[in-house]
Amino acid sequence: MINYKILAIQSLVPNAIVTILGDKVVWHDERTQPTEEDIVQKIAEIEYTEEVEEYKRVRELAYPSSGEQFDKIFHDGVDAWKADIQAIKDAHPKAVIDADELASRQALALFNHQLELYTNAQTRLAQYQVALGREEVIENQATGEQVWNEETDEMDDVMTDMVTVTAIDPVDATVEQTTYDEEGVATTATVANPLIVKDNEERAAAQAIIDATPGPVKTHVDG
Repeated sequence: MINYKILAIQSLVPNAIVTILGDKVVWHDERTQPTEEDIVQKIAEIEYTEEVEEYKRVRELAYPSSGEQFDKIFHDGVDAWKADIQAIKDAHPKAVIDADELASRQALALFNHQLELYTNAQTRLAQYQVALGREEVIENQATGEQVWNEETDEMDDVMTDMVTVTAIDPVDATVEQTTYDEEGVATTATVANPLIVKDNEERAAAQAIIDATPGPVKTHVDG
């Protein structure tokens, strides 16, 4: 299976040394790493180029073998051979890159990339803060059962209070962390809870993405 992300990186930085882990790119090269925006637009270019040049593959399959072509020339002459080859070329005409179409596809690829980042960032920020915890939410919902209402002569849903969001206690602001020196002597210190630190870092990164998202992308999502 073709990995277009690697192809894009190699096109932007020839012979770049990278490792792809899922959607993450691990860079092992001293040269400047291309941005994700550069990569998604290059992928769009590569895919469009392959689409345009599909005629080459189709022609290759339609051409007779070399032996058959030589035999055609020997028996019917060069002009007859040229006519057969031209018929194949006419059936599968050459296509070229359209600059406007390429620009449109790259713009769409960039928009979709920014859209994915924006929606993921919104989802991340919608999660509760581990330092604050989460309160229980109770809503009055239908149980799936119904009873006859003599006043309206209709069936009414049986309603009951249900927990729709469970409560989660906040984590401690600090934790005790023990480290050992080279001689094995332990030192215990009070440090910020790593869960809170990680949560705050992720929320800050998500907010930075939202702040940097172009207006048209936000409008597409938020209206």
